[in-house]
Amino acid sequence: MSETVGEDAGGTARRRRRDPEWTYATLVDALLQLVAESGREPTRKAIAARAGVSERTVFVHFADREALYVAAARRQAERWRAHAEPVPPGWPTARKAAALLAQRERMYEVMTPIRRIGLGLEPDSPGLREVMTAGDAWFRADLAEVFAPELAPVPDADAPGGLLDALDAAASWAAWDHLRSRRGLDATATRTALTRTLRALLDAPVPDGTD
Repeated sequence: MSETVGEDAGGTARRRRRDPEWTYATLVDALLQLVAESGREPTRKAIAARAGVSERTVFVHFADREALYVAAARRQAERWRAHAEPVPPGWPTARKAAALLAQRERMYEVMTPIRRIGLGLEPDSPGLREVMTAGDAWFRADLAEVFAPELAPVPDADAPGGLLDALDAAASWAAWDHLRSRRGLDATATRTALTRTLRALLDAPVPDGTD
C-alpha cells in the first residue's frame, strides 16, 4: 500500500511541475523566500533550485528580470492587502493610530526586503513603478478612510501639503525604513515613534496659514 501511495504522490508532483500556473507561482514564491532570507537579489540558478525546477524553466516563464520582479511585487501586494484588517473610523484617535501602525509594522517588516530591491529597479521598470505606485495609493486611501472623522473639519486636509500628506509621510514605509535601517531602532521602538507622530499631527491645532 505504501508503494502505491508513494507512486501517487510522485505522480502528483510531476503533474504539478508540468502545470504552467503552478510553476509560475512556485518561482515567484521562491524569489520572495530568497529575498526575505538574504535581503539580496538572488540568481536565477538559486531561484530555480529553491523552486525545484531547471534554470531554463525560469526563462520559459519570465522573459527577463523585470517580469519576474513585477510578478513578485504583485504577489506580495495581494498577500498584504488580503491580510489587512480594517481599522474602524469610529474608534478614538489614539486607538486608531496604535492599531494602524501595529498593522503596518506587520506589513512593512514583510515587504521591506523586496521593496528595497524594487526601488533600485523601479526607474527602469514601468511595470514595477505601476505596482509600487498602486501600493502607495492604497496606503494613502487607507489613511484617509481611517482618519476621515479627524480630517473632515480640517480645511483643505487633502490638498497638497495638507494634513493627509503629513499623515501619509509619517506612516509611510520610507519613514519606517529610515528608523529601522538608518537609526537602528527595533520594530517596537519604530512603531512607537511613528504612532506618536500620528497622534501629534492629529491632535495639533489647525495652522492659520502663517509661517
